[in-house]
Amino acid sequence: MGQSTGHDSGDATERVERALRKCVAWSKSGQHRKIVAEVDRQITGLENHPRLKSALLIWKAQADLALGRAEHALPSASQSWDLHPSPHSCHLTAVALEALADRDGAEELLRMGWRLFPEAVHLPVQLAVILSDQGRHPEALDILTELPVDHPVPEDLQIFLFGLRSNLLAAMGRWAEADDVLKQGIDRHPESDVLSDAHSTLSSARKRNEAEKALASSWASTLERLEGTGGEVDEAIIRCGEVNEFPEIVVLAARRLWRAYRENRRVRPQVPDVWGAAFIYSVLELDREQPSITATARSIAVNPSSVRKIILQVRSFLETLDPEIARRAFAAHTNPRLEGPSRSVRTGGRTADIVQFPSP
Repeated sequence: MGQSTGHDSGDATERVERALRKCVAWSKSGQHRKIVAEVDRQITGLENHPRLKSALLIWKAQADLALGRAEHALPSASQSWDLHPSPHSCHLTAVALEALADRDGAEELLRMGWRLFPEAVHLPVQLAVILSDQGRHPEALDILTELPVDHPVPEDLQIFLFGLRSNLLAAMGRWAEADDVLKQGIDRHPESDVLSDAHSTLSSARKRNEAEKALASSWASTLERLEGTGGEVDEAIIRCGEVNEFPEIVVLAARRLWRAYRENRRVRPQVPDVWGAAFIYSVLELDREQPSITATARSIAVNPSSVRKIILQVRSFLETLDPEIARRAFAAHTNPRLEGPSRSVRTGGRTADIVQFPSP
């Protein structure tokens, strides 16, 4: 009986190893569907071999993610994690969860994986990226500071970490520190074009940020106080901006647009919050963004269809103006008064000028 079991185990191991070699070759050539089919063929009969089954499921999950099928990848990755937890299965499960908009689940799993596998540096890095995408920059930065400094890290990941730290500091307005981090990265990796280009982009982004602050300060100092329903709409614009965590310059631009519209159209708003949401949306539209009218409306508990009606009226007003004048007067992040191009990245409802880095 025992010899038979050992023989069966050896056969299963050999069979799975052959399948895994095929998966490696197919992965290199981008034949991900073949990987899925091979795993499905070889997975049977492995109920008593959790490690082997887990290894096959990892490849299936990876292939499905490569095919853009996170909903298929999640069951395979989760089962692999349950059968035989590993840094790889943790990573793939978290990727699938995030792709399916379950960021809380991804965060919880990555924290668990980090505790179980403290040497797997890519897990806390992945966690920091998820937190950063939600606008939780201080938390993400804290995680990076906890990484062991004596742990060997591949060069591409080192470069990515310099970039990510710089991104987080810049998004928090700590521009000088962000600049120092990139300089340290360039000193250690002088051959890295990514870091050199990022340093130039960071300088432009910092100048852009300073220009936005100056423009916002100029606008704030010239906004006259409104009374009555005019003031109520003004307060609604501010409230909508706060709820959605829009930058100050967006809110100020919407308040300027409201004043110009009110002076030219002589309106009497019945529901100030509807008008507030419409003017915030109109500024974002001027900035060539495509926010959701429904989400903007519901963020302050008003009817989306009512907001759409006001947006159409605001568009009609803006069409009477020269497009360049309209953008100089009422656009926020694309305002011609702001010098130099800059890439804006929306994170967790906020818009922050940060440098883009490819994932390692």
